[in-house]
Amino acid sequence: MNLFLSHIHEELRRARLTRRGATDKAEDVPRGIHKRYDRMPHIALPTPVRLATTLADTLHKRRSADSGDPEIPVSLSEIGTLFGLALGKRANGSRNYPSGGALYPIETYLISTALESETPGVFHYNPTEHALERLLDLPDHFDMKSIARHPESLPLSSLIVFTSLWHRSSAKYGDLTYQHALIEAGHMSENILLVACALGLGVRPYAGFEDDRIAELLDLEEGSEQTVHTITLCKGVSDATNAEAVFEN
Repeated sequence: MNLFLSHIHEELRRARLTRRGATDKAEDVPRGIHKRYDRMPHIALPTPVRLATTLADTLHKRRSADSGDPEIPVSLSEIGTLFGLALGKRANGSRNYPSGGALYPIETYLISTALESETPGVFHYNPTEHALERLLDLPDHFDMKSIARHPESLPLSSLIVFTSLWHRSSAKYGDLTYQHALIEAGHMSENILLVACALGLGVRPYAGFEDDRIAELLDLEEGSEQTVHTITLCKGVSDATNAEAVFEN
């Protein structure tokens, strides 16, 4: 097994030098773009608030949630701060996390049954407008745990989904696109985990998602866009270590 992993790593590193599979010159590949669902209802998110906590305290308190109440809604203000600080787009077009070549192949979706003032649905995060685009309503009595492979240990009312649009960076990086996408999703995930901790929200990185079910819900184009990572989200965490994290007015 170790020899196999070593071989995969070596191949990916070599691809970086050869750009095997790349189809375009680096300067011709569009930068900083993201999906838009202009015809769908847009939910403007509140401006992120400043958090009265230090990075050191947040790192010390961060943990993967194993408790919570899926019936308690997550507020739009909390989502606005969570997505705005973790994934936000800056005035110069860059974002609050690094991306190979500033190509940003990772898209962010939210599947939620407990979002304040919203019926259960599937949403896409638009970083330019700092808004959620409502893609569809979830079926009546939809069980969030139907998209998780080990539901018995997951308190969740929402699932944050990161997908990769492979073509967005493969034109420039070829085979190395896969490695870059996973690294970028990792940067985004860590931002989400730290901001959620400061907000007192329960989050947990989760690799045991149901690929086909999520692809169906998000209407992903086969061969072009795939789920690469998810994070469970729930309100009402009983962990007292999060209780001191408050907003700064």
